[in-house]
Amino acid sequence: MFKFSKTVLTLVLLSSVQMVASDERALTGAETVSSLLEKSLLLASDQYGRLSIVAGERGHIFYSYDTKHWIQASTDTKTTLTNVFILDDKLAWAVGHDAVILKSNDGAKTWQTVFSDIHEEAPLLDVYFEDALTGIAIGAYELIYVTKNGGVNWQKASLNLSDESKEEDEFTDVNDLHLNSIASAGDKRYYIAAEAGNIFRSDDDGESWLRLPSPYRGSFFGVLPLSLNNILVYGLRGHLYRSSDAGSSWVKVDSDTNEMLTDASYLANGDIVVVGLAGTMLISRDNGKTFSKINLNHRHGLSSISETVAGSMLLTGDAGIQLLLRDKTTPKH
Repeated sequence: MFKFSKTVLTLVLLSSVQMVASDERALTGAETVSSLLEKSLLLASDQYGRLSIVAGERGHIFYSYDTKHWIQASTDTKTTLTNVFILDDKLAWAVGHDAVILKSNDGAKTWQTVFSDIHEEAPLLDVYFEDALTGIAIGAYELIYVTKNGGVNWQKASLNLSDESKEEDEFTDVNDLHLNSIASAGDKRYYIAAEAGNIFRSDDDGESWLRLPSPYRGSFFGVLPLSLNNILVYGLRGHLYRSSDAGSSWVKVDSDTNEMLTDASYLANGDIVVVGLAGTMLISRDNGKTFSKINLNHRHGLSSISETVAGSMLLTGDAGIQLLLRDKTTPKH
């Protein structure tokens, strides 16, 4: 279990993480994986068991089974990838610019483009699969694609707002919204965090959506369900809000930062960690009611956080991969 308040944390950078080049790259004399990881902007990560996957610019995807030895996956795109989702030890998905959707059937070793549309001129920003067949990808300008057959076919969809949500306000046209993050709370319920303060909820597996009352008019970049009705949303200028009634009302949570908040993770021990730009890391031990800062001693932008099976934190951002470990030295008070 993580003991942030009682132990010293060690941030392990690339220099102490061994990178392993794939056979193909070694044979062609291309850049080593270590070099690529140091140069690449990595925007996303996900975990399943021992499998870790990170993805980012130029279609780069790397995977590892111990977070120490990383292998570059084979992909058929150079498009920037914005998010990744692992369903099980074999099946994973990634999305990105040009509305690209990639699929891996072999535990992240190889990836194939199953959909893209350069004419959309918009990126997909998040993807979620309920099972091997049913998935949804969302992105800029209310871009939504759904599949019911494991990604063989993708159909363009819309928010299909319920009647009470159709009235447009003075701030935005819902059809121009960037949909930034989607998450499942279970029992057919999904939440979407979007720009201009918009938050949406679906109670029917994404068939229709309700626009929730918003506590803030700035962009939300993430939503983290803590249970069916308890959720956190976070975004610009450190804005962080909690709801205990499925988004019908909100309470502002003090984040003690003005930095953009980009991702969050609900840890196995019940702690909640939120990360953001300029090395921002926040932790809550009371189910999101209050947060305190963790000093990482750097100001690198963090774009994603996920918990490894070993209990460490895998961070990605403009400094590549970082691992946050518990120091084994004597605790400092």
